[in-house]
Amino acid sequence: MEKMNYHHGALKEEIIEKGLILINKEGTKGFSLRKVAAMCGVSHTAPYKHFKNKEELMEDISTRVLRSFRECLMQAVEMAKIEHTGMVGIGKAYVKFMLENKEYFRFIFFSEYKVNVKLKGDQFVYQAGNPFEVFCSSATAYLENFMKDKKQINYTILTMWSIVHGIATLVIHETFEYDGDYEELVGKMLYVEPR
Repeated sequence: MEKMNYHHGALKEEIIEKGLILINKEGTKGFSLRKVAAMCGVSHTAPYKHFKNKEELMEDISTRVLRSFRECLMQAVEMAKIEHTGMVGIGKAYVKFMLENKEYFRFIFFSEYKVNVKLKGDQFVYQAGNPFEVFCSSATAYLENFMKDKKQINYTILTMWSIVHGIATLVIHETFEYDGDYEELVGKMLYVEPR
């Protein structure tokens, strides 16, 4: 029997949220609309009112997660321009988003849908829409103010990304604990002294 009192769109949102949890837990092979329906406490036919098949739901989950993270980074870029915080503000936003959205973190970096980034020669290569694009382009614009060597800029970007991603990973997996403020810690770690 279907749950009562769903507002319009509320079931669709819950299906996406529970679907994300299921993909992270069981991967695409263990994923089904029937399992998602059970997690939502609705009939096995209810998800079909919103998604024609499991592939459509998985695509919606991927789009939602990547768009949310990308939008977070874009807002951080705009705030960094206003507050003159450079990459520190963007790095803080990166870690904050991941710590507040752990299922998104797992999906982006550990699921079969994970985003990929390659460093080929002196260029980063990634698919359009990859949130790393926002991080990379912002870091490049910032670093070009006081670094001239393109390869060194790329190594520095990779270092910054490793720092924010590493802290998020350590905290999410409960490998590292800090009794202070994580955003403040990230700010101290990311600060690059202009030469």
